[in-house]
Amino acid sequence: MPIYLDNAATSFPKPESVYVAIEKANREYAVSAGRGKYQRANDSDRRISQARNGLAQLIGADSANQISFAFSGTDALSTAIFGYLKPGDHVIASAVDHTSVLRPLWHLERERQVDVTIVGCDSMGVVDPREIESEIKSNTKLVCLTHASNVTGAIQPVADIGTLCKSKDIAFLLDAAQTLGHLPIDVTKVQCDFLAAPGHKGLLGPLGTGLLYTSSNVVNDCQPLRFGGTGSTGNETDQPTNYPQKFESGNLNVPGIVGLLAGLNWLESDQSTELNANLKSISRRLADGMSKIKGIVVYGNKLAQTPTISFNVQGVDCQTIGMLLDSQFQIECRTGLHCAPLIHEKIDSTSFGGTVRFSPGVFTTETEIDEALKAVETIVAEMGASK
Repeated sequence: MPIYLDNAATSFPKPESVYVAIEKANREYAVSAGRGKYQRANDSDRRISQARNGLAQLIGADSANQISFAFSGTDALSTAIFGYLKPGDHVIASAVDHTSVLRPLWHLERERQVDVTIVGCDSMGVVDPREIESEIKSNTKLVCLTHASNVTGAIQPVADIGTLCKSKDIAFLLDAAQTLGHLPIDVTKVQCDFLAAPGHKGLLGPLGTGLLYTSSNVVNDCQPLRFGGTGSTGNETDQPTNYPQKFESGNLNVPGIVGLLAGLNWLESDQSTELNANLKSISRRLADGMSKIKGIVVYGNKLAQTPTISFNVQGVDCQTIGMLLDSQFQIECRTGLHCAPLIHEKIDSTSFGGTVRFSPGVFTTETEIDEALKAVETIVAEMGASK
């Protein structure tokens, strides 16, 4: 069996309860939610409400209605960015950010005259709040930042940045793609106005799911990305202004949201507590083991803050290492820029074409980590990089 170390892209496998819930929904009650008052439509509505409530509780939202379902983390980010920024606004993002943030901003810069500033980061992949503060202008409307780098795994000082934004009356968009489900997040303590995340990573739900938290401070100023049927106010010509319906045009992904609910429920189980503790342990084991291999460069996450670690073998491009890991050792991992193109200049990995990324998950075993470390050692020796 292959060893899967690409959980930063999507968690795999899922808990068995997630597969069971999706199958049951598809076969028994996955009809259009919010469109009818018959029993199976009510069953769909009830489970969607349960998932919305569960997510609100998980992030400390004041109301479940502040949670809008999206089709991915990217979809949620686009809803916030395109909906909130207007011509003449200024926005600050960072070199750590994913293209799911950067590409919408660059598009708005070209097409809507939005002023975009990108601040740097240090060699660990951490953004200094003082750099953000120094770039604030009178028309700064939004600050965007990932909670943890999907390249180095480094956690950003988001509470400090949230406090800064609040003091300047600037909205703060937190990209929690790499942290929600792994780290505790309280939106009131972080003081973010938007939080976007996929459902298929740390939350252990299926692909095709995501969420957007929107605070009451910004919801009236954020326009929907999609317009159309919401199952309510069908006789009106305008999109509903109340949320979450404001951001949820079209049929919701009932089987996906039911699977996400099963993932949330699993995260509250005793088995999850045990396996998440194990994930922290094996992440430290991976980081420690990588630090002892001569001939490789390890980037950023040497303390295993999150279950993501990037490295390169001296003198060899990252794609070659990834192919060798797959073909010779059946180790599935990610190589390249990881859709975060700007950070690589800061961490000095551009000459390798990016990095090789190992990201274990809750079902990764200690034995698999040891096999991955042994594989890297073998490749380094074969390449002569350890000399």
